[in-house]
Parts: sequence; C-alpha cells; structure tokens
Amino acid sequence: MLSIKLAEEIVQQTMMRLHHNINVISIDGVILASGDKERIDSIHEGAIQVAQTGMPLLIDEDSSKQFYNCKPGINLPIKFHEKIIGVIGITGNPNELMEIANLVQLTTEMMVHQVLTESKSEWQRKNGEFIFKALIDHVPIDSAMNERIQKLPFPLVGPFQIILIKQMRDTSSNTLFLHLENILYKQPALYGQVQLNEYYLFLCGSALTNSKEYIQQITKYQKKYEIYMGVGPIVNNLEELPYAYNGAKTALDFSKVSQPITYFEEVELYTIFQNNKSYEINKFLKKIDGLNDKLIHTLQTFFESNLQLTICADKLEIHRHTLTYRLNKVYEITGYNPQIFQDAFVLKLALLISKLC
Repeated sequence: MLSIKLAEEIVQQTMMRLHHNINVISIDGVILASGDKERIDSIHEGAIQVAQTGMPLLIDEDSSKQFYNCKPGINLPIKFHEKIIGVIGITGNPNELMEIANLVQLTTEMMVHQVLTESKSEWQRKNGEFIFKALIDHVPIDSAMNERIQKLPFPLVGPFQIILIKQMRDTSSNTLFLHLENILYKQPALYGQVQLNEYYLFLCGSALTNSKEYIQQITKYQKKYEIYMGVGPIVNNLEELPYAYNGAKTALDFSKVSQPITYFEEVELYTIFQNNKSYEINKFLKKIDGLNDKLIHTLQTFFESNLQLTICADKLEIHRHTLTYRLNKVYEITGYNPQIFQDAFVLKLALLISKLC
C-alpha cells in the first residue's frame, strides 16, 4: 500500500524533472499527493478505472467530462511485485505526454520498489533481532512469538549455532555489518548487533553446513577491523539457545585474549566448574548418557589402569578383545574414544562430576 509520505516523495521528485502536475492516487481513487494541493484527498474517478482494469487511461478535454474531478492527462497503474498498489496521473495534453508517460511510470515503480523493499528489509531485520533476543532470554514461545517466527523469510528449524563477533577497531561507518549482510545473503540465518561493535550470527538448519565458509570469509576482515569471534556449540532445539549463546560468549571472551577465533568446544572444560548446578554442567554430563553400569565400571577401571589395555583386562578378568569391544561401544554411544587421551580426559571428567553432583 502507498503511504502519503511515499506519495509526496514521488510527486516532489517527479515534478522536479517535469513541467506538469503529478497526482499519486490510491487504488480507491483518493488523491494522496499532488502538485495541485487543492486536489489532495478528493476522489479521482479515472484512477479508479485504471486500478480496476490495470490499463492506462488517456483523458482529453471531451472525455474529462465523463469522469468526476478529472483533468486532461494520462493515468497509469503503479505496480509492486505485479500487484497494482496505486495510480500515477500526469496532467496535460495526453498526446503530448505519450513519450514521457512510460518513463514516468517506470521511474515511479523503481522508487516504490526501492522504498518498500528497504522498508520490508528493515522490518525483517528488527523482527529477527526481536526473535533472537527473546529466544536467548528464555522468553516463552507463545502465539504472538510464533506469529513473528512464521514471518521470517526461512523456517526456524534446527540444528542451530550462534557466532559472536567483536570489532575492536572503531570505524565511523557500519561497513562490517554490510559485509555480514553480503556473506549471509539469502541464507537461513539471522544477524544483527548485540551491543556497540558486537554482532551475532544465528545460523539455522542448512546454513550450518556452510558455517566454516562463513567464518573463513569473515576472517578476511580480521586485520582491517581487528575482529574476534566466539563460535558457540551446536544445539538442536530453540530451548537450548541460551546455552548456545552463553557458549559463544565464553568462547568470545577467550578469543579476545588468545586468538582471533575460539570454538566453545576448545574452552568448554573451563566453564563447567563455574557452577556445579549450572545448565552447562547438566549439558556436559549428557556426554555419558546411555552408558550402562558395566560400561561405566569398565571406563573407570580403564582410567585407573592408565589406559593400559592388558592391565585393565586383567583387573576386570576379561579377555582383551572383550575390553576393546566395550571401549568401542563407549565410543559408539558417546562419540568419545577412551583410547585417545583428549577424549579419555573428557569422559573421565564427566564421570568425576557425575559423582560430585
């Protein structure tokens, strides 16, 4: 729908280049803006016909008497995405206006497209920002929130990942944000500002398959803007987004003191002792979910044996092949291989904390 502000802008910009009066009219025939101020808010019957038929209407001196409040001129439809949203009228001899009429129509539609597209884009950005901040703040997903989510240009489906970017070098323009916009163009992702010089990327669904590529593209601007990134853990549902966001914040804090990019998994162990009742602790303990008592006992004995297969098998009084089978089963369930030191450390820590909690 044409706003009065946009209609006035069209009239002003068009009349600067033409020596003819311009009217911008709604599809209901109401003149929204005109070089002839007395005609504003009156009904233009010719425009109603144009809006209904979608065809240009030429009105000369004789035919002007057939339409209420019409003067000689040409009236043409204004379209946006193939839909008629208004009518533009050029006052004058229609025969003399033929050459410029199509150009005026094209110019008007270009102005409308730019303004409405930018307006829609700005609304989408603000809507996405509202949704993101609500989700990381544990705001319940009620019908109003669902309605907002449905208006996103992509489905909000998992998995999800949050990346935080801190720009340390001050710049007078918002050029880093424009780079992010170009990188994520038409991707299932939200992006925006968390606070001054700090930005977020919220990747959804298929966007995660290209997350490393996005990160690589962003790192090209590391020296120019002195940026640091914290990459949060991947989660599968919206309820886990506060955890994903806090993970990205933790990674960003470490990134600023050590390296340009830090993944949460690299510093996860540093966070679990902050509060043994925290969500992070419970999330970490899920790493050993699915292990039965036999496998847990096998793991504990294996760690007590300093990861020595023969010693562990003797303590458990089982064949070495049986022990290997059990350890492979642990790997299959948890994704961590007890025979690799780093993985063994994670499993041992999880077992230890599960006892403490």
